[in-house]
Amino acid sequence: MTSVKLPWDMEAEILSRLPPLYLVRFRAVCKKWNSLLNDKSFLNQHSSSSRPQFIFLTKSKTYSIDIDLGGAGIDPTIKVCEVASDFPCQPMNWENIDVASCDGLLFREFSRKGLAVWNPWLKHMGLIEFKEKDFQFGGVGYDSSRPEKGYQILGYFCRVDDTCHKGYDKFAVYECTSKTFKFINSPFSKWCLWSALTGGAAPLSVKGNLFWIGYSDEIRESTIQSFNFSRGIFIKTFCMLPCAKVFYGNKLVLAIYKGDRLSLLNQCYATGKIEIWVTKYKIDDRAQVVWVNLMTLPTTNLPRLEGEYWGVRYFIIDKTIIMCYGNTVAGAACIYIVRGCLFKKIPINYGNVLEFYYHVYFPNLIPLPLEFR
Repeated sequence: MTSVKLPWDMEAEILSRLPPLYLVRFRAVCKKWNSLLNDKSFLNQHSSSSRPQFIFLTKSKTYSIDIDLGGAGIDPTIKVCEVASDFPCQPMNWENIDVASCDGLLFREFSRKGLAVWNPWLKHMGLIEFKEKDFQFGGVGYDSSRPEKGYQILGYFCRVDDTCHKGYDKFAVYECTSKTFKFINSPFSKWCLWSALTGGAAPLSVKGNLFWIGYSDEIRESTIQSFNFSRGIFIKTFCMLPCAKVFYGNKLVLAIYKGDRLSLLNQCYATGKIEIWVTKYKIDDRAQVVWVNLMTLPTTNLPRLEGEYWGVRYFIIDKTIIMCYGNTVAGAACIYIVRGCLFKKIPINYGNVLEFYYHVYFPNLIPLPLEFR
């Protein structure tokens, strides 16, 4: 049998399409592959083509859940991989747990010590310790106008003025490189904004800026709101929701679509019908946002997405929606895979785990930036 040696550029292209699970092991194959897997341009290429996964945390273990959509006549399956549980799980108050992601890095508030930063595949973890222990985490982004990312953290102070014994509330941005705070004026009322930022799902970080669903008192409707790290400002109405008038009780979930766009899930409270909307173009605060109705999901097999703190997380691949929804009372979460007439429900239950958390992230092999080490 004659062996065939592939051209190097083709070899590198094939490697760039493999998931981190395999690439971590391939470092030991040869020096050339190890060198490639440390190359910044290769890692950026691999990161840009990375498919989203679920990170699933329990009190003792952490799992990454990948989705194999199968093909013609082949049912979708999930691939569950236990990853090193160095992302701090204790001591934690599980009633207030939240995980944020930004460009494949995971962030989690670590008690009152600060903010833990984690790349699970490289087993890299850093800790940002705030001198001001009353700084509460809201979301992570960066100034996209700069050539090098300078990560910044949007947060919130709630303090008491000793002179008048009255409380005051201020939003601030923590710049990770300089390790300094910058206070930010907010056009929102205190509880309106903070409830949106801490309502069971951290704001989405898309190309450096934060996005979430909030409520506009002026027009009495829910809108997409934003924080722009490049300009250092809140945007009270980034865009309107694409769906018709949203009634009280409707379930609204925002997600990242194709890496640089937004997706919105809207489940009608009255009928249970789920609509999935996506932005037609990549997110740009200088351009008008155009929404497209991507799909309407059947109501017969899907659950009511209400009354559960951990809520729902989802992402879309090739007009297939992959959704994770958990029930902490039953001690289980399920992954739903829906595309056209295809419907599959896959339970995730590790020994009747009663406390868990799940989040969507984009796995990659990019090392932690210097400011996090």
